[in-house]
Amino acid sequence: MEEFRFIFERNDQSHILAGEEALLDSVSHGERSVLRMVVFDPPAVLLGYHQAVEQEVNVDEVKKRNWQIGRRPTGGGTIVMGPWQLGWEVYSHSSLLGETPENALRKSADAVISTLRDMGIKASFRPKNDVEVNGRKISGIGAFSEGKYIGVTGTILVDFNMDDMVSVLKLSSEKMKDKLYKDFRDRLTWIDREVGYNVEMGEVVKKARKSFEEVLGVKLVDSGYTQAEAEEIDKLNLKYSSQDWIFNTRKSIEGDNVRYLERKLPGGLVKVQVKMAGKGMIESVLITGDFFVEPRRSIYDLEARLKWSRVETVQEEVKEWGKGVKMIGMSPEDLSNLILEVSS
Repeated sequence: MEEFRFIFERNDQSHILAGEEALLDSVSHGERSVLRMVVFDPPAVLLGYHQAVEQEVNVDEVKKRNWQIGRRPTGGGTIVMGPWQLGWEVYSHSSLLGETPENALRKSADAVISTLRDMGIKASFRPKNDVEVNGRKISGIGAFSEGKYIGVTGTILVDFNMDDMVSVLKLSSEKMKDKLYKDFRDRLTWIDREVGYNVEMGEVVKKARKSFEEVLGVKLVDSGYTQAEAEEIDKLNLKYSSQDWIFNTRKSIEGDNVRYLERKLPGGLVKVQVKMAGKGMIESVLITGDFFVEPRRSIYDLEARLKWSRVETVQEEVKEWGKGVKMIGMSPEDLSNLILEVSS
């Protein structure tokens, strides 16, 4: 039976996110596969890789609470992580996780479902990347790859405060705040709510460890970081705590003649900003949102392709770019249609 290392850690956002990158890199270079479970302390508002802080986060409120802001190395939407949620991560060769990120994601979801079942909660998978209980999300999952190696990351909501979540998100009005509060109440649930009492985090970790071991068909062995991993995490911690990574990786376009459009697609919310240089001429494009695209940096390549381009060339440029990427729940044609719509 294949052995995976098991690591549990409670730490701040930059150290935990640095570990995500370091562990996948380490496993892809020969170290044993890993299941890591984490608790974020202090709480942190975490953006997906393709999101812009100024579009998503109420920065002043986060500062007032002495929380942190971080940017994940994976796609997806903004989440709040704290001592009331369990984060889990799997890093392994793709052959042990179903070969593709989609299959790895589904296999990991089955482990979450098994964990909840062991606590008397009946859950099911909801494509593209959620586990739900009676139509309410209790776990979100993301996946990213490095060659033949895959990282899958996810959460399990043990407890949840809707006021906290609504307060730290960037909202345009009180009406939007009320709508979002209702959406959270209708769309989310958590373990304590489902079982009717406060569950200790240690109990959740114990049950989740057992379920992942059974579903993945591996033996989990208590472990820590190798010396090389620990050194790499220390280096990457500087990146994940830096203002440049958090705020400038995906920064909104500024200036005159900037147009904006957002659209909900099956693969997530896509936000497109286009700065026009004149009639029919695109100066620059920014594509953000809670979607998943592989390779992760391929959106940068598309934005670079479209700099100083004619509107009539957009469709062909996006089509050509799309030959080398993989998207979940959307297509290159969807993107070109949005860009054409906002720039026309």
